[in-house]
Amino acid sequence: MKHRMTKKEKIHIMSAGANVHNTFSIAIYNISPAFEVYVIAEKRIYEDSDDPDKQKTREAIRRSIENLKELATPIAKKGVHEKIIEADTLDHIKDAVFEIYKKNPDAEYYFNVSGGTKALSIGLFMMALWFEAIPYHVDMEKTAKTISIPKVHIEDFQANPNRVTILRILDEQKPSSDEKLKKLPRKKLFEKLSKEYIPIRDKKRADRNLKDGVFNSLTRDLLNWNLIDEKHIEGSKKEKEYILTSDGEFTLKFVSLKGK
Repeated sequence: MKHRMTKKEKIHIMSAGANVHNTFSIAIYNISPAFEVYVIAEKRIYEDSDDPDKQKTREAIRRSIENLKELATPIAKKGVHEKIIEADTLDHIKDAVFEIYKKNPDAEYYFNVSGGTKALSIGLFMMALWFEAIPYHVDMEKTAKTISIPKVHIEDFQANPNRVTILRILDEQKPSSDEKLKKLPRKKLFEKLSKEYIPIRDKKRADRNLKDGVFNSLTRDLLNWNLIDEKHIEGSKKEKEYILTSDGEFTLKFVSLKGK
């Protein structure tokens, strides 16, 4: 009997701004659907100000939150919730996000950092790092974009020089004419790495040849860190090719600069 995989609930956590309802509409179609929505707002948003500009901004944010609730409630099955924090300090933001997270730690989280104060947006972005969430923003052209988060610590990456070599080999390839990607078939990459391979665990052993299992371990690390990508070569069900990602290209540039 086959067991159906349970789909993770998708939860959006949004920083409150004057356009939070508009960014939500764009996000659910371009980033991810929403099973549940939380909007985090500062307490002062609901306090009146003698400063006409501040008052105008606060009223605009209040209206946007109400519009969000009206818009998202029929869409988000588990509802739309507002979390009021005392101030946009990191400690208050951490507490608010943790309260949300502990209710559903198995969900997939999306952090909308488009609106609100800089401190609130930066705080939510930092929480995305902690909870391995997907941060995104909607720009002035109303385009939703995820924000790439590095998945690798440079020390871990550099612990095995063969990882650097794989990225360098891929970087040396001429970009494909159609997709403009630097890539190599697995067989070719294996052959090229074999010529430069450095044994790490047992440097004194007589057999210093690159083994298939070691190659798989190296590429698996790079795949997990999003430094390379893999796909089947067109027309083949077995042969794979490896592609240098933008994160991989940047990581190579960074370690090369540090090594100078």
